[in-house]
Amino acid sequence: MGARPDKLESFLRSRPQRRAAVVVGVILSGVGFLPLFGGPGYEHALAAGLVVPSAAAIATSVELTAAEAPAPISCVGRGILSGLALSALAFATALAHGLRVGFCDLAGGALDFALTAGVGAVLGGVWGALVAEVARGRRVRSFVVPLLAVAAPALGVVISVARFYTSPMVFAFDPFVGYFGGTLYDTVVDAGVALWTYRLGSLGSLSAVVFAASVLGRDARGRLRLGPWRGRPDVLARALLAVLFACLSLAVTAAGAKLGHWETTGSIAAELGATRTGERCDVVLPDSVLSDDADLVVKDCDEELAAVERALGAKGPARVRAFFFRDAGEKKRLMGAGDTYIAKPWRKEVYLQLGGYPHPVLGHELAHVVAGSFGRGPFAVAGKLGGLWPNPGLIEGVAVAAAPDDDELTDEQWAHAMMDLGTLPRIETLFSFDFLASSAAKSYTLAGAFVRWVIARHGAEVVRRWYGGAPLEQLTRESWEALDRDFRQDVAQTPLSPEAAAYAKAKFERGAIFGRKCPHVVDGIRQHADQCRDAHEVDRARGLYEEVLERDPHDWAARQAHALVQLHFGNTLRGREELRALADDPDEPRTWKDRTLDALADDALRTGDLAGAAAGYRALAERSLDEDFGRMEEVKTLAATDPEARAPVGALLVGSLRRGGDFALAASLLGAWEERSRSPLASFLLGKNLSQRGWRTEGAAHLDRVIAAASEGARDTGRASYPTARVGREVIRDRAVDACAAGDRAAVHRLRDVVQDPGGPYATSSGRKSSVLRLLERCSRGAT
Repeated sequence: MGARPDKLESFLRSRPQRRAAVVVGVILSGVGFLPLFGGPGYEHALAAGLVVPSAAAIATSVELTAAEAPAPISCVGRGILSGLALSALAFATALAHGLRVGFCDLAGGALDFALTAGVGAVLGGVWGALVAEVARGRRVRSFVVPLLAVAAPALGVVISVARFYTSPMVFAFDPFVGYFGGTLYDTVVDAGVALWTYRLGSLGSLSAVVFAASVLGRDARGRLRLGPWRGRPDVLARALLAVLFACLSLAVTAAGAKLGHWETTGSIAAELGATRTGERCDVVLPDSVLSDDADLVVKDCDEELAAVERALGAKGPARVRAFFFRDAGEKKRLMGAGDTYIAKPWRKEVYLQLGGYPHPVLGHELAHVVAGSFGRGPFAVAGKLGGLWPNPGLIEGVAVAAAPDDDELTDEQWAHAMMDLGTLPRIETLFSFDFLASSAAKSYTLAGAFVRWVIARHGAEVVRRWYGGAPLEQLTRESWEALDRDFRQDVAQTPLSPEAAAYAKAKFERGAIFGRKCPHVVDGIRQHADQCRDAHEVDRARGLYEEVLERDPHDWAARQAHALVQLHFGNTLRGREELRALADDPDEPRTWKDRTLDALADDALRTGDLAGAAAGYRALAERSLDEDFGRMEEVKTLAATDPEARAPVGALLVGSLRRGGDFALAASLLGAWEERSRSPLASFLLGKNLSQRGWRTEGAAHLDRVIAAASEGARDTGRASYPTARVGREVIRDRAVDACAAGDRAAVHRLRDVVQDPGGPYATSSGRKSSVLRLLERCSRGAT
């Protein structure tokens, strides 16, 4: 449908079209200066999808309403031309900003724009032509025409918001906008095949209108009429095509759930396949989960809900629905959030991946639901305008405070470390949209530390009223400056090791998504590389890691993964050189450097350099604040120094050059070692791994042997004797998990005494001690 020169000239001279072009150019040129919006990509396409279709609809409807009625096909053509022209202008602004800041993925960004805002703009222009047709025949007042033109794009947004509100969905497909990914913290945004099938439906709608317009004409009064079709098989064919394309559009719409365009509670529940009902939790989970494990998920939810209510001093909803998906991929496909866990307090629902017992973040998400009982507005959250302008810092801070994680350091200690580094912001800024300016780890940790401090100082009632809309200054009778000062003074008194600052810098220095260059593209390529690595597509994985590093030379995950792929499956000498270069790089964050040094120590152990391996493991164990990593290094140190431990520990944690650790091999070696020497370390490793694999009774028996041996040692020395303090803490924690899972209250009470023993391994612990005591208290009380 090429435009003739005279029609093109008329289009270019059209005042409504020129005004629309100015509006689109100004808005999208300005938007391009925002972080992530500069250059072709997801964010720019989203902004264009919100602006350009409406501009095309308004310009086309105003222009055609004011002119003499042209042929229907000409009206539709005018709308298509308007959409194409304005979308081309919008994309030109993206190109201009791309030249300014650099391109992330020009080809991918262009395709994404075409499938979203580009098609949406054409649909907007065609809608404008339909509005003009209706307005012309009914003599609608001129100011109403633009309102009718923008009504369809606005209705699309309203429908998406309604689906967000009334279903588990956080993503949206829209005829005009295209695709909205839903979550901020999922940096890999990819609608996949669903966007193509959705646009197949858009093509059906557009083609139906075009073919329908091609068989219509006008009578002497300008009204629509069916064109002469007798003796005109081409007219009949076009009419038939209009019907067929309309049917295609309707078929795609009807199959939306199957094609991934939308979901409902029912469709997700049917896909997962199983539902279990507890005292207050209704759990929806995959039907592949074993019955005993499914019961444990329900128990976890019921107990955690009660524990969160006690922490916040509030009663949550009578019933909560919890969705558990197989993995992040399934969760992304069905409700839109992949690696991000989600709660919808107004729906009394949470959405997570399966994650063992106790689930690591279930309590956090349930806290959002409980907080909804004293939240505001239709979304039951903290914020202004009845919660419609949310306060993310307070929303997340309350959840962190109610269900703290099991870091070795408490959130208050992390805040102390950040204060020592000079990176602790003004606390007031956390409780605004500045919360999103820092990495999620930093913002969540600080907000949780402050909310927990307010609870300890002023009581949970103050936090609930603050969440419900009352100013904190009024509730506490202190200014933000005074609250900030007092918080810093109290945080400064928390004990902190010298290594904490370095680990805090490494843990929190990764910037927020808005501060990174091309996060969607870089993280997407690295994710693909990881998948190729796991599938042993070595050359492909290596090439993709190199592509990541071309874009971001300081992507430490990609640098380390590339080196390890080389070491294990490619040029071994080159892999060792890359790892050594990484270890010597002063810019590598401490956590990544430790992993690099661990890989080098593993390599030394495999090649027989036992002294080098032991020295490497020992140094890492002594300085690491990561409880799990430090414990692993202690166990590996024993493998390098104890001939009896070498083979079983190596089989479990190190593996060979071509194969990783293997529990089947390790279990046979550990069993023989335990039988031969009654080694507490062998019993611990067997017990832990058996319990993790669901063999809790068998695992608990091995763990009890370790605790009993330590208690015997305590009678002689006054202190419980474990292979290391970290191993001792994990033995007790794992045994506590087994006791809670089995509902063994006698063991729970016994283990509480073991945790609180001043001569035991938890005597020098803080965050982990609080976590295991919280677990023991939770399961001793049960669901209430």
